[in-house]
Amino acid sequence: MTAQPEGAHAPRKPSSKEMVLRLVSHHGSVTRAQLMDLSGLPRTTVYDAVAALVDSGAITTAPAAGDGRGRGRPVERLSLNPGRAQFLGIEFTRRATRVALANDACQLMGVRGAEEPSTAGWQDRVRTAHRLACTLAGGSLGPGSVKGVGVGIGGPGSVKGMGVGGPGSVKGIGIGGPGAARPGPEVEVARLVRERFAAPVRVERGYRLAALGEATWGAAAGEPDLLSVSLSREVGGGLIQAGALHRSPYATAGELGHVNVERENGRPCHCGGHGCLETVASSQAVLDRYHARGGLASDIADLAVAARNAEEAACRVLAETGRAVGGVLAALANTFAPAVIVIGGALTRTGTPLMDPLKRELHELLVPAVRLHLSLRAATLGTTATACGAVALVAGAPPASPA
Repeated sequence: MTAQPEGAHAPRKPSSKEMVLRLVSHHGSVTRAQLMDLSGLPRTTVYDAVAALVDSGAITTAPAAGDGRGRGRPVERLSLNPGRAQFLGIEFTRRATRVALANDACQLMGVRGAEEPSTAGWQDRVRTAHRLACTLAGGSLGPGSVKGVGVGIGGPGSVKGMGVGGPGSVKGIGIGGPGAARPGPEVEVARLVRERFAAPVRVERGYRLAALGEATWGAAAGEPDLLSVSLSREVGGGLIQAGALHRSPYATAGELGHVNVERENGRPCHCGGHGCLETVASSQAVLDRYHARGGLASDIADLAVAARNAEEAACRVLAETGRAVGGVLAALANTFAPAVIVIGGALTRTGTPLMDPLKRELHELLVPAVRLHLSLRAATLGTTATACGAVALVAGAPPASPA
């Protein structure tokens, strides 16, 4: 097994065209000279990238207002083409809304987010998503300019793989995010998003979309077979096989947080079971076990400090957690034989006290053929993974080739 812990795997470097697209999207209107300053790319590289994007219709040019130069080539400002079809992905978390935008060549143009009060209703959140989408698109979304949007909602077993149709050119909308919603909001969210974007809606589980994001633009870009796991407030994951998201009719595919790891004396889980991995490896479960042993750290960041200082309670709890996660990952890897396991989430910030036992358990339990080819990598997209995955879902983006 090729182990690449805690950020050892560098994310795929964006191409010059992707970098230019993202800068134009972020700044709204820029000149070629500004692009050179912002990107650090050579003049020839910037001009070639701009020429290709203009030829493809992704961006447009217009004379800069008040240029005033009487000689030479007039200065042009570059903007996204508002008439060019685009794809959107939306993520809702408890306290934030994020939107990702890609063009119809599946080039990621940017991600924007906004904090939300936990009391905000779905109507307000969808309105925020629309505002962020308009900002990414250069100020507005014209009729027919959106070709697809993605929608995924978190919460164990809450997504039924439903699709809700609607008028307009959008072929799907993806909203995602770990712990984003209590069971039951799918119909309301689908209706609100459909009305706001005049689009049919697809609902997908946030953790699975995060896996798709890492497979397309993140730690596993270019890898058609991977398993993704997030250890945070919840434990979730996703499986990509032959470049496609593995799904099920009941939206339970990838729910590795509900694999049983403590058959006897297991703690109750909110899914209705006992002894699920989430009752062992979620952030709160880890802190609860740590406090039961007399530990004083109040959150995961403090727990990481305690472990680095070799506090016995912190090290033992994290080692137990690592072994439990490693055992589940080994069983899944032996079954599905992914080329890559991507691991992320707040708990991984505790570092080697968690990751070393996890890797040892994984290595010992893998069958030799899988062990030889498996790579363990740290997630790289962070909080943008789900929104990016929602874009990839509706855009049909293949896993990107490594740079």
